[in-house]
Amino acid sequence: MPKKLLRIAYAINFILQAGFCLVCPAGLLILGGWYLNNRCGWGKWVLITAIVLGVLTGFYSMITYILKYINYTDPTASGKDGESDGKAK
Repeated sequence: MPKKLLRIAYAINFILQAGFCLVCPAGLLILGGWYLNNRCGWGKWVLITAIVLGVLTGFYSMITYILKYINYTDPTASGKDGESDGKAK
C-alpha cells in the first residue's frame, strides 16, 4: 500500500511540474506585455506578441521537461537501484 501511494505522489508531482513549466513562462511574458501596454503605452501589438511568445515558450518548456524526465525510474520500482527490469547500468 505505501508503494502505491508513493507512485501516485510521484505521478502527481510530475503532472504539477509539467503544468508549472507551461504556466510560468507564459504568465511572465503575458504580464510583461500587459505592463508595457498599460504602463508604457506601447500599444496592443506588444500584448499580442507577448501572448504568442508566452504560449510558445510555455509549451517548449513543458515538452522539454517531459522529454527530459520521461525515462525517469521510479525509486519504488522493484529491481536493483530502482530499475524495474533488473539490468545494471
